[in-house]
Amino acid sequence: MSDHYDPDASFPLPVSNSSASRRAAAWVIGLSWLNLAALGVLCWLIFSVSESWWVSAVLTYAPRAPLVAPTLGLLAAACFWHRPSLAVNAASLIMVLGPLMGLSLPVSRLAGSTVVEPDQFELKLVSCNVQAFKPNFAKVLDEIAVIQPDVIALQEAFPLSPLLAETYRDWHTISHDRYWVGSRWPIKRLADFEIPTFERSAGLVVEIETPRGPVVLADIHQMTARRGLMELTKRSFFDGDGTERLKESISQREEESILIREQVETVRGDKPLLLCGDFNTPVSSQVFQRHWGDFQSAFDLAGIGYGYTSPCKANRFWPENLPWARIDHILCSPEWNVASCQIGKSAGSDHRLITATLRLSLPSALSEDEALTGLR
Repeated sequence: MSDHYDPDASFPLPVSNSSASRRAAAWVIGLSWLNLAALGVLCWLIFSVSESWWVSAVLTYAPRAPLVAPTLGLLAAACFWHRPSLAVNAASLIMVLGPLMGLSLPVSRLAGSTVVEPDQFELKLVSCNVQAFKPNFAKVLDEIAVIQPDVIALQEAFPLSPLLAETYRDWHTISHDRYWVGSRWPIKRLADFEIPTFERSAGLVVEIETPRGPVVLADIHQMTARRGLMELTKRSFFDGDGTERLKESISQREEESILIREQVETVRGDKPLLLCGDFNTPVSSQVFQRHWGDFQSAFDLAGIGYGYTSPCKANRFWPENLPWARIDHILCSPEWNVASCQIGKSAGSDHRLITATLRLSLPSALSEDEALTGLR
């Protein structure tokens, strides 16, 4: 045996630890860039491809909050093994929490005036899919009472609730099929949307005689995308039948949008227009953009946050009262100025209500007394 002293035998250098750290750092770098690239592809699929391909159609209607999980994990890993990768993962986090999840931050509106000018008329509108007044319509009514709207448009309002009739017994109201519109001012029915594709009524159009003059409002409920998405079972996916039926469903829903838009334009004339209801599609959808994208979206212009409205009911994949899609909208023609827009908090329906305050310039022919009558 040699008596020679070997320093490495007694005090080995941490070669293995250093090597493991370098490997971990390499994984963090690679996965961070891969995650950022994947999120970029998802943005392209959701916002550009959308419902023209069945994969991106599924992504359009799927919850997007889970997409943040990989980024949060990589942020934590970067803190330990490769801090320069924090910047890459911060960019990924912004991408998920921002455009992918539909964050609205209309900076130009944050400093907007809350004062109604003397030459403006203000209208406050509430829209809600009340899901046959279940599970607790009284909660919805309590929330509406706090808002104090001028016009209310409901979808899935069947059979008519005695509570609704009692609460708004002094209002002007119209109901047809599954739609109900109430107004502080006189209203008359102009048309309803009978859609042969789905053999159902898709909405109601009314004219409201406001102090500003007649305004047209369309109370809309389009067919749910869930109908086509549910065709994608394991069996139908592999034999191709499910994807074909999904494509057919998308085509039918697009046809429905075309018919509704045509009927709205036919009865509207040149009057200021409001459209509201359960469109059953987010604004990122190509179907929505092709047929409704030229209107002003109240939440995109004046809402802050994500504005998710549905679903509020729990299912086996998602907890109760935590909506993850913004499919209920208030839209308006260019004559309107959107002052504010909020989403409700009540779980009295499977949908949260949406409310917007809109302003319209008064015609110069109105006297000052008449103008003040129309303002609150």
